[in-house]
Amino acid sequence: MTSKFNSVILDIEGTICPVSFVKDTLFPYFLEHLEEYLSKIEFPLGNTTSNLQNAEFAGILDKFPTEYSCGKATLEKYIRELVKNDVKDPVLKELQGYVWKTGYNSGEILAPLYDDAIEAIKHWSVTLSGGLYIYSSGSIEAQKLLLSHVKISKSGHPLNVANLNGLLSGYFDTTNAGSKIQIASYRRILQKIGYGLETESQLKYSSVLFLSDNPAEVEAAIQAGMTSYLVYRAGNREIPHEIQQRVKVITNFAQLF
Repeated sequence: MTSKFNSVILDIEGTICPVSFVKDTLFPYFLEHLEEYLSKIEFPLGNTTSNLQNAEFAGILDKFPTEYSCGKATLEKYIRELVKNDVKDPVLKELQGYVWKTGYNSGEILAPLYDDAIEAIKHWSVTLSGGLYIYSSGSIEAQKLLLSHVKISKSGHPLNVANLNGLLSGYFDTTNAGSKIQIASYRRILQKIGYGLETESQLKYSSVLFLSDNPAEVEAAIQAGMTSYLVYRAGNREIPHEIQQRVKVITNFAQLF
């Protein structure tokens, strides 16, 4: 089936990776180490001399609204509220990626991608003429970290770690593409991967396949002209019947071949 597509764009959470990995591993790791990282910073953040050893981290914190970044306790409370409410804040995503990097590099964090997703990524990397991309609300840095620390476990074999970044053509997040539920974001991606606004290019929009577990994202992609299917995995939210009537649902990437 995927032979009719020139490009494929993949969501991460709930699509190629279990939702539980983000909620039960990544978020808790970030919250557990947040206070430790903040304690290394001197406030107010404008005091650059005292934060030279942690300049990158301090620079990320300085992007938060000044009313919250004025002190350690206030900022920590604000950040924890963003995580609790699953706010897609680009500064939060950048901060999370910074903290997760330590966990990935130490081996504490490994990404459990679905086997069928791994096989599909390998296949698409050598068969798609227009490239294979990631579009996630997580920062591009966090995307690359996750995909460079993929857990490969086979019965009777020792645990291996794979780096899949070399199989991808590019990455998109909310900073370089926009909100994942806005039609304009998908049109922006189409232009960035080589599909212009002229009529000839628009006729090829449907040759771009976007896969996600979020109905709002799938419908936005469809309205932008892409082909898009809803991915349902164990642990994902149940899909309302009316949505199942509007969009194609798959449960395994093997259904695409």
